[in-house]
Amino acid sequence: MNIDANVQKILFALLRRWKLLVVFMLIGVLLGYVYTSHFTTQTYSSNVLYLCQAVDNSDEIGDQNNSNGTSNTRISNTSKMNYVQNMMPTYIALMSTNEFYQTVADDLNKQYGSGYSAGTISGAITMEPVEDTAMFKVTITTNGSDLSYNIANQLESTVPRYMKSMNDGLVKATVADKALKAEAAESLGYPKKCAFGGIIGILLAGAYVVLRTLFDVRIRSSDELTDKYNIPVLGSIPSFESKSSTLQTMTSANNKKEKEDKE
Repeated sequence: MNIDANVQKILFALLRRWKLLVVFMLIGVLLGYVYTSHFTTQTYSSNVLYLCQAVDNSDEIGDQNNSNGTSNTRISNTSKMNYVQNMMPTYIALMSTNEFYQTVADDLNKQYGSGYSAGTISGAITMEPVEDTAMFKVTITTNGSDLSYNIANQLESTVPRYMKSMNDGLVKATVADKALKAEAAESLGYPKKCAFGGIIGILLAGAYVVLRTLFDVRIRSSDELTDKYNIPVLGSIPSFESKSSTLQTMTSANNKKEKEDKE
């Protein structure tokens, strides 16, 4: 059997088993809903936005006494901005180390009298640069609104101090947008997870149908016999099952009628 015939056979099998695909899809959706409702923890997030600026105390670029002073000052500011943008991934990487997480944990424990570890802080913090700017955003996500806000609030002072210490004050970070306490939990993502479960269900059912079709060696028609062995079909034996069943029914009916006539 050629490839085209196999494809047609598989497509026909999938269409013929569409009910199985639908059932598996519904089962997948149901499992996605159950998983989301029973095994997904509600989370709360707080965000802090930082602005980074390059510090130039020497003022080497830009002479206010010459005629091009304004242009030179503009070039200097542009150079500083480009430098900060280029260094942003480095600073974020440095603030993704165990040392930084331990520093945040120590500051947090000192501020609130808690006992959080660096691992707890590491699992809660996500940092990402804001595209085409000298800004980056820190998102704190935990299973408690108060905890997320407390960590974010602590980062507002820890991050600028840590950045200043690791680059000798060449780049400073200031808080551009302070954290707010989350008033409600984030969505558990029911639609997304249920849709994912439905897709997995369809794929599993489709795989079952395809494998069963490919490994089915039974000959179901004279065309399949010709394709498989490349020999002509001279004739076929008709099925007498339906005729036999009809004859048996008619015989039973006649016997019953004769019995009624005798009575």
